[in-house]
Amino acid sequence: MWLNNLKKALILQEFAELEQLIDQMPAFDSINDMEQAAYLLQNVKILLESERSVTLHSLNQLKNALEFLKSTENTSVPTINLKL
Repeated sequence: MWLNNLKKALILQEFAELEQLIDQMPAFDSINDMEQAAYLLQNVKILLESERSVTLHSLNQLKNALEFLKSTENTSVPTINLKL
């Protein structure tokens, strides 16, 4: 059951479910189940690293956009000419 839930969460990329399943990893009854779990956990690691990379790329793009906006911002304070 746990292996099937892990497969489903991995395929659907349900990160909260993956976290919960990893926290509740059972003791396995057979070598085959252990091998399947190890294989699936390797794929979870690959998925998480991929998502981390995408997130870091997005954050860098946001940082660059903010820096660009700040550099093009008009910083002079408008003044009113009160000479008559």
